[in-house]
Amino acid sequence: MAPQNGQAYVLRSATGVVVDVDHSSTAPGTRIQGWPANGSRAQSWVFWAKDNGSWLLETGLTQGTHGPGQAMVLDYDFSNWRAHLFNEHGQANQLWRLEDAGDGYVRLKSLRTEGGDAYLTADGAGRFLGVWKSDPGSDAQRWRLEGAPSSGQGGQAGQQPQPQPQPQPRPGTGGSDVELMLSLVNQERAKAGLPGLVLDRALCAAAQRQSDDMARNNFLGHNGSDGSDMGRRFKDVGIENVFSGENAATGSDVRGTMDMWMRSEGHRNNILGRNFRRFGAAFAPGSGGRWTQTFAS
Repeated sequence: MAPQNGQAYVLRSATGVVVDVDHSSTAPGTRIQGWPANGSRAQSWVFWAKDNGSWLLETGLTQGTHGPGQAMVLDYDFSNWRAHLFNEHGQANQLWRLEDAGDGYVRLKSLRTEGGDAYLTADGAGRFLGVWKSDPGSDAQRWRLEGAPSSGQGGQAGQQPQPQPQPQPRPGTGGSDVELMLSLVNQERAKAGLPGLVLDRALCAAAQRQSDDMARNNFLGHNGSDGSDMGRRFKDVGIENVFSGENAATGSDVRGTMDMWMRSEGHRNNILGRNFRRFGAAFAPGSGGRWTQTFAS
């Protein structure tokens, strides 16, 4: 089925689950998960046509109920390769292109191409939807568009206003795991009477480089497989001649990783560093998951 602008659909994976908003919450950062079909508006998605054949997917929970800029849409949280709900801001990580997958199925490709092509993926019932590298043979990346049940709001599809672009959030905002990590760091600093740190794009980029490298090559450390050390990675993103630090860990759980670091003297010293003012963090899946924190004055 080819989508029509302003029409609502259920997205059903070839694995059987459908795209669902966790607990029908419209809060920014709410996870988008695979779930058995139940006919609710949390499983309805309004397709809005955008440039270059791409689509913006608004949750049926906000369909026809919002003013300009107040809709919530399917967002690719590229800090952890997951899908979550977020205010529309018009950037590539909220735009999707449909590719024919045969037998009435399509694949949903993110227009965000940094790190390679990525596709909406059903990781299992009750689990976050992933946005993973192309796997054409996987049923988890094949989706069928089915007409959504009537919302009961009255009117015809397409009559409500389209969502309007909002400012692009800073890395890690909007309820992401990176934002949670920053919050936990600043809570520990507050307990120690220290000022909070601010999220820094460049430090996030340096952290992402190391997390990706460790996950891809299955190691844990501060020297990259390309021979880079922390100083080199910081310099490559424009950070030089500063007090700096880096923490690295295996695992995926934010709180568990943070607890482990706080029990380790060297890692704790970085988190509570008196000279630090800026912070970055990044997660990469694979090899059990890898977290990196980066710090700078």
